[in-house]
This record gives sequence, C-alpha cells and structure tokens, in this order.
Amino acid sequence: MKKIYFLTVSVFFLSVGLFAQDQKWSVEANYPISVGDEIGNDAPGLLDFGIKYRFLDLKIVKIGAGINASVFKKNISDDFEPAFTDFDETNWLIQPKIFAEFTVPGIQKLHPSVGLGYTFLESHFKGEDYFFGSFDNTGSSGGINLNLGLSYDITKRLFLQAQYDYIREKDTYNYEGQDLKVKRNLGYLKFGVGFRF
Repeated sequence: MKKIYFLTVSVFFLSVGLFAQDQKWSVEANYPISVGDEIGNDAPGLLDFGIKYRFLDLKIVKIGAGINASVFKKNISDDFEPAFTDFDETNWLIQPKIFAEFTVPGIQKLHPSVGLGYTFLESHFKGEDYFFGSFDNTGSSGGINLNLGLSYDITKRLFLQAQYDYIREKDTYNYEGQDLKVKRNLGYLKFGVGFRF
C-alpha cells in the first residue's frame, strides 16, 4: 500500500513539474510550534499544510492568496486521587490570507514575504473528568492574522521556509450568566518545505 501511495505522489509531482511552467501555485508542509499565549492546554503542533496562488507578478514582488490549516493535539491525563481527568484536546487553525512575496536583488534564492489574513480557531474537547463526568465540547473563535516568512530555493521548484504567525484572538465566554471577553496574543513558528508548480 505504501509503495502505491509513494508511486502515485511521485507521478503527480513529476507531471506537475513537466506541464506547469509559470509556477503560480505552491504547496507546503510545516511543523508548527506555539510561542505565544496558550490555547486551551497548550497542545503541541502536529502538522501545518498550505497552498498558495500568485496572481500578480511585478518582478520584484509577487502578490497572491493562500490558505493554511494546522492541527494541534494533546491528551490530558491525571490519575492522581481524588481527581481523575482523561480527555483529548484538538485545535484546528484555518488561515486564509493575502500575501506579498519579494525577490531580493542579488540573492535570487531568498524570498521574504508578508501576509495579512484571518485565523478561524476550532477546538474540540472529549473525555471524562472527576468533577464534570463525560463531556464532548467544541468551541470557535478567531482573530486577525499577520504572517512574516522567509523561503530559500533549493531548486527551481523545491524550497525551505520559516514563518511566524501573530494572531490577535478574540473570544467570548458565558460564565454564570455573564459574557466575558477574552483577548489573546497567539504566536506560531512554522518550519517546513514547499513545492512550486
């Protein structure tokens, strides 16, 4: 099964590389690390996947749109008496954005970028707790997203990259009949690879 999957992916990237000459599209896979305020129980990042489309080429700068999706997951367990807690926390970040990617004169392989967008945050908590019993809760929030990035071309199509996302998250909680507004400064470093086609 793994051989068929690897062969299918290889054929896809080879055909894309042969037929797409303008390289307006790119896909990327990153490892996200939380460096700002915590979401929930500060679940570690598993994977960030993104796709970008460059619709305007001004030679020194390319303007485009993209979207990233990240997943953060953690199991929280506490078997010490008298409290018992065992639940899974999963956080999804969906990040559409507009970006500008620059070409540095004299260093053609280096591409700084800046992006502006919005982050949708979906959280899911499922398990059991000594005080609350079994539960299955979800929550949604979001905020403005500023993205700073730097990529380095390994080949004409393959590149390495590092990014920083700053998110000003706003959320409202209902606690004992009162709406409490919470603002957090979320930050994520992402390191990964990408492929242009």
